[in-house]
Formats: sequence, C-alpha cells, structure tokens
Amino acid sequence: MSDQSPREIFEEITKRVNESPEAQRIIEQWVGPYDGKILQFETDAEKFHLVIADGRMELCTGEYPSPDLILRGSSQVITDVFTGRRSVGEVIRSWDLLLMGAGHEGFMLGRLIATVSLET
Repeated sequence: MSDQSPREIFEEITKRVNESPEAQRIIEQWVGPYDGKILQFETDAEKFHLVIADGRMELCTGEYPSPDLILRGSSQVITDVFTGRRSVGEVIRSWDLLLMGAGHEGFMLGRLIATVSLET
C-alpha cells in the first residue's frame, strides 16, 4: 500500500471492511443509534470522505457539508500515517496533520483498519 495515494489506500481499506464480518460488527457498535459517521480527508491533491453506516463503508469523492471529523494534511503525511510509517501523535504534534471535529472518531477508524489489516 505504500506507493498509493491516500484515496487508493482507502479504496483498498473500504473493500476489506465491506468483506469482513468483524469489521461490520465494529461499525454497528461504532455508529450505534446514529445514522452514520462521516470522516473527511483533505490533502494537497484531493478531497474525499468516508461514509460509515449500516455496517458498511463507502468512499465518496469531494467534500461533505458537515463531517464528524476532518483530517487535513499533505498526501504524503496521510499516506505515511495510514501505512504505519509515522504515528498519528507525531504528525499532530508537528502540525503536519490537523484534526477538526470529533477527534475520537479517528480511534474507531484506527480500530477498523487494524482489524482488517490483521485479517489478511
């Protein structure tokens, strides 16, 4: 996954999540009584968002009017974080990655990614 763009990384993650019964269970637990969760990524090259609802994850192009969490950083920083080359704490402390909104939603995204990564 290391030479891919952030969107390509999340295309692969989305596919894995939607094929995993354990990931779908985590989504149901995460979303709870809400309609869903929206996490938006804003990089130097593109904007996209994840819609997490009904036990599934969908990757959508562009901005969402009111996401639960926005992750803003360069394509390289986001790629480095989601391929494990840099820690989230490190890039937040250096201001290379900005989180806006409900930052705790990022923990559940991390749990979901870890689950599908361990399944392969």
